[in-house]
Amino acid sequence: MAKPSVPPAIESPLVIASNRGPVTFEPDGAGGYEPRRGAGGLVTTLSGVFYRDEATWVSAALSDADRVVPDEAAVDESIGLQLRFVSLDPDVYEGYYNEIANGVLWFTSHFLWDIARAPVFDAKTDEAWSAYEKANRAFAEVLDAAPADAVFLVQDYHLSLVPRYLRDLRPNARIVHFSHVPHPGQTYVRLLPVGVRESLVRGVAGADVIGFQTRTWAENFLLSARALPGAKADLRRFRLSLDGRTSLVRPFPVSVSAEPLRAMSADPEVRTIREEIKASLGDQKLLLRVDRLEPSKNILRGFRAYELFLRRHPEWHGKVRFLALLTPSREELDAYREYGDECLAEAHRINTELGRDGWAPIVVRLQHDLPYAVAAYGVYDALIVNPVFDGMNLVAMEGPLVNRKVGALVLSRNAGAFGRLGRHAIGVNPFDVRETADAIAQALEMGQDERTRRARGLSRTVLAHTPATWLADQLNLLDRAVGLRADD
Repeated sequence: MAKPSVPPAIESPLVIASNRGPVTFEPDGAGGYEPRRGAGGLVTTLSGVFYRDEATWVSAALSDADRVVPDEAAVDESIGLQLRFVSLDPDVYEGYYNEIANGVLWFTSHFLWDIARAPVFDAKTDEAWSAYEKANRAFAEVLDAAPADAVFLVQDYHLSLVPRYLRDLRPNARIVHFSHVPHPGQTYVRLLPVGVRESLVRGVAGADVIGFQTRTWAENFLLSARALPGAKADLRRFRLSLDGRTSLVRPFPVSVSAEPLRAMSADPEVRTIREEIKASLGDQKLLLRVDRLEPSKNILRGFRAYELFLRRHPEWHGKVRFLALLTPSREELDAYREYGDECLAEAHRINTELGRDGWAPIVVRLQHDLPYAVAAYGVYDALIVNPVFDGMNLVAMEGPLVNRKVGALVLSRNAGAFGRLGRHAIGVNPFDVRETADAIAQALEMGQDERTRRARGLSRTVLAHTPATWLADQLNLLDRAVGLRADD
């Protein structure tokens, strides 16, 4: 009997699901609604990819207007996306997003627990996990309203259970789940309650294709999945067989779009900001970081490494400025607020101890201001990106695309981006402030020939990959995965 033909995924309507969408709506004062651009690395990554009229983006309602905006008005005009919102009860959203997704899963995926003291799982955890399940079911139910031939692209750790729930509703659905964060592997993931970690694996395994930023994170997932009863994880062919289905597991390293960044860099407003930054520096060199103000970004050790550099190299006093552009993040959580306060206090201490009239070693700017960040990218002499762990890290890619001073990159070896950019960057162990201090010195004192060679290598490597190819690779593999399903 002839096998059924499989329509190519790349020609089908796309439905993207993520916690945060490309825009959220607010009343415009005239009885209508106006969109406000969403924040976050995932939105930045994906917004430049989905440009087709038949694409729909499903996200959580984050404002009162999101809950009531009519479907015909819910359009992202900049990229032609249809928008749909999942309205969650505030208590459900609190448990799903703050307590589980960011309070538990983020800390686990980035190895952030102080395991002598945390985590502690109890009845409150069970209540929050129930909210996480309810939220994921609500997303699956909204997705189920999509056209019969839709391809579902489910994003990140917030929605790890959606593939399985959607599979229950649509047994023949074509589903990709992509994790933008690291996977911590079989040992560290055992910190989670048994039921939670098994549900997470089974949830993701409802997808035909399971994607990660790097091969290491994909291998870690397969190794942890092997512990489930009935699971067969094939690390040679990168396949997971579970609950009567086979999923293909692959790395799909995400990239950034050069054209929008370079267009913004050329904008008159950004040029003005760039000139203002240059004028404020005078003859000083610029060490830059651009980060969310949260524990995984390792800001505290970055400040301490810079302090050590200054103490080892007093000749640099007054000749370098560390500009830290930090975006407050997840301030609903005590751990994030406390970490942010500690970072600001550390910068103040360093400035008090080492600064002098007319020179502050560290300038911290709390902001969510992409034009200012792009302007600063243009003039750095060294960019420091030292997360404790990171799925990829887009800052490490954005900076080299628009930098005009052949700036050097100091990059954590635990960032997914290191696998792509490492040979052109100065690699560091993010926990070793001595090595990071030496890397800062190397970045600032590097000769022009080496600086030029490395900067060109960084730019060429980033330009070799695009968000469009990232998406196409997933859709092509999805066709193969669905073909394997038809063969079974």
